[in-house]
Amino acid sequence: MKPRSAAIVAVASLGLQLPAFADGARSDMALVLAVDVSGSVDDDRFKLQREGIAAALESDDFSAAIAGGVNQTIEIAVVEWAEEQRVVLPWTVIHGHGELAALAGRLRRVGRSWVHTMTDPGGGIAAAERLLAAQPLVAGRQVIDVSGDGRQNTGELSAADARDAAVSHGITLNGLPITSGEDPDVDGWYRANVIGGPGAFLVVANGYDAFAEAFRQKLTLEVAGLAPDRKPAIALIRRHARPPD
Repeated sequence: MKPRSAAIVAVASLGLQLPAFADGARSDMALVLAVDVSGSVDDDRFKLQREGIAAALESDDFSAAIAGGVNQTIEIAVVEWAEEQRVVLPWTVIHGHGELAALAGRLRRVGRSWVHTMTDPGGGIAAAERLLAAQPLVAGRQVIDVSGDGRQNTGELSAADARDAAVSHGITLNGLPITSGEDPDVDGWYRANVIGGPGAFLVVANGYDAFAEAFRQKLTLEVAGLAPDRKPAIALIRRHARPPD
């Protein structure tokens, strides 16, 4: 965790306010969802993606995974990225199903950030890391969850370099590539350039129609890592993530 002064600077740069919590309050995980909204994500795909994330947040499986943590608390933020990045949901501390449902409702009401043609996952990862510098609670783990349907074609910082910088600060990056047809090998690119850090893994959505289920399983896996006795989580990884090339 970076010094609090650095966190305050990061919050100010994002136009956010840091909520007040009791000294010593902790979460099991700080999770940033970094979501692709580039030109390949048309309106229909965007709706499937946004609703899939909202449905995953309010699912019973995800709520149960949070309840299995030591602190039974996580913190979540959502950033959308294309050629630019925008925080669509600032840090929210989650203790249970009611707060997850409220967060899902807020996400459904937020408009799309923009429609840009180009794809910059490196910028999305860097924006997510800046958010993690401003997390409201000390977390047992810091995770960036990157989802998208294409490889990088713009941006000053490559996805691999952004990933390596985040990993050097103890952050784990997991990936959810969407094999939409335009880039059927995007999962291999995500494996090589996006995921990294302790316990990193990949879950592949075979098209946008499969996104909601894949995202629910992936969120549950990320939080269930706090509860080693949740053996079904390992089976989900084996079904949905192909072995390294």
